[in-house]
Amino acid sequence: MQDIMADSEVHTIKEVSLIVDEEQHVLRYWEREFAFLNPQKNDAGNRMYTSFDLTIVKELKRLIRTERKTIQEARNAFLEQYPDGTVDIQIISKDESLDTSDLSQIKSELEEIIKKLKT
Repeated sequence: MQDIMADSEVHTIKEVSLIVDEEQHVLRYWEREFAFLNPQKNDAGNRMYTSFDLTIVKELKRLIRTERKTIQEARNAFLEQYPDGTVDIQIISKDESLDTSDLSQIKSELEEIIKKLKT
């Protein structure tokens, strides 16, 4: 997994909750339900969401709240939409810019997640 300090922008669960307008307990529930949403924890045990984690949360919110999918349907839709581990850059907010090295890291992480899900 990527080192959270390698990502210049990290957010607490409270910040992510405010950004995406979801309760913190909902975000923790989504972490349990979606293996590919796995923010790292700092030394104090607090969740630290990277820009990549935030992108996944935004996509899950779109699937669950906008498209009104169940958790299982959202999981299937996410994995169907991104089967090779490549998240479409269009779901990343325009105010979040990623350079090529970030995208390579994201791709590697998603490939690891897909391997874990397949086993």
